[in-house]
Amino acid sequence: MWEPKTEEIQAAARSTENEAAGDPVAVADDLDVFGRGSLFQLVSMASLGPGLRRLASWLIGPACRQSATRRHQAATVLAPMRQWRIDFYCDARRSATGTADPDHFLRWITSPSWLNRHKALSLWSTVSPIVFIGLIVALVVCIGMPQNTEAAFIWVVGAIAAVCGINLAISTFMLGEVHDIFASAVSGRGDVDGYQHMFELALTLPDTGDDDLLGHIRNVLSDPVTGATVAMKSLRRIAWAASIKQSGGWFLVYLVLQMGGLWDLHVLRRLERWQAEHASQAARWFDSLGDLEAVASLAAMIDENPTWTTPEWVRPDSVTSPRTVSALQIGHPLLKDGARVCNDVAIGPQGTLLLVTGSNMSGKSTLLRSVGLNVLLAGAGGPVCAKAFSLPDIELATSIRVRDNLDEGVSFYMAELKSLARVVRHAEAIDARRTAGGSAMNTTLLYLLDEILQGTNSRERQIAVAHVLRHLIDRGAIGAISTHDLELADDPQLQSIAHTVHFRETITRDAEGRDQMTFDYQMRQGVSPTTNALRLLEVVGLGKPK
Repeated sequence: MWEPKTEEIQAAARSTENEAAGDPVAVADDLDVFGRGSLFQLVSMASLGPGLRRLASWLIGPACRQSATRRHQAATVLAPMRQWRIDFYCDARRSATGTADPDHFLRWITSPSWLNRHKALSLWSTVSPIVFIGLIVALVVCIGMPQNTEAAFIWVVGAIAAVCGINLAISTFMLGEVHDIFASAVSGRGDVDGYQHMFELALTLPDTGDDDLLGHIRNVLSDPVTGATVAMKSLRRIAWAASIKQSGGWFLVYLVLQMGGLWDLHVLRRLERWQAEHASQAARWFDSLGDLEAVASLAAMIDENPTWTTPEWVRPDSVTSPRTVSALQIGHPLLKDGARVCNDVAIGPQGTLLLVTGSNMSGKSTLLRSVGLNVLLAGAGGPVCAKAFSLPDIELATSIRVRDNLDEGVSFYMAELKSLARVVRHAEAIDARRTAGGSAMNTTLLYLLDEILQGTNSRERQIAVAHVLRHLIDRGAIGAISTHDLELADDPQLQSIAHTVHFRETITRDAEGRDQMTFDYQMRQGVSPTTNALRLLEVVGLGKPK
């Protein structure tokens, strides 16, 4: 499975459209956005590099109403077009397994001319076929002369052999790069045919106007002058010329053409003319193809999850308008339907937070991840795993999966502090952008903090937590934190700003009198009335503490 690298995740989240100031790598790690059993694996039907990267950037980027709505509208159009998507997926998969994948193709089309860097070979490839044809004509004349032609015959045959030998040496030792170019640009006719078919499929999309994402894709690919479908038809003819050496019926013809006139360089000349004509537009074609693969993946999510819903975007009237994330029956999208337990959740407005309490394993972290993953789905333009879901424009910051680092000498507590500092810096950056005005005025930071500062003692923890949360609240951020520390939940400063909920466990005895612990994962109001750390010792067979 394709996995984005750290720098690719960072670049995706900080692209022109996405101006996130946080750490998308940390969010991706905390929320299982990439990797085995991840959100990306759940959503993605893409096969080609542009589509994989585009979908990854949508999933990890900020949740912005304008771009998310545009993507969701496009996905909604494609959702019922199941056979169209299957055809498109099959073509993309075939192209992905070929050698002429879009990444190689785009690197070639923006590269300098090979022939311009090898002018002597270019000149010889022009002269060589003329010389070869002239020698063949001379050979025919010699054969047709009745007498005194033996010396001339030997000379002509030697000259033909010399031309073929020179061209054979050039083909063997100097045209390796040319063959690599063919592999990147045209490979075999099947690769180009696959691209052409995908582009032609795009032309069958509804013409919804350039303002709509599908309409924009269709217009880019169908332009009669610079469009991909027209260009691919001419490239297909060049691909045929480049592939005749791989055809049993044409191989002998290719051998004569290559030995006599360096056929590969003549094909390359045609290819470089095509390159010069279309280089400025090719990136747009494959960007549009990437958009289409990403939209098709979101369309499949809509089609395959009919009980999920379209998010509702709330646009605040002013900078001081309340910001709230509200959900009815929100669930974790990575859990199967039979295992998923859904709850009603509200986070916000500014100046408040959701405090999630409960014993170990009761579902606190799962709730935080449910909110975070559905925000990412909404921002990507997909459906959300809820009966109703409303949110403003959001940038996400998390501190859930904290690790110490022996190599860097970072203790667990220091790792927690660094993680929280990252969240606070993100809130400060959004606040600064909001103050400066512009498109960031309606953006809100949503923070999700799991078992905050558990690496220190209880009293210092209360003080430190209050200090961190005050920073976030003063910057207009909204969020949720979880804890199983009941003393922290009882802190007066925290109680004054928190809406507190809890998860609980149920202890029953089996037929042999042993305690059995079960969880219903239903969220209830108020502070958790129970803890279970000591009970868990007994459950795992470590006995009851004395």
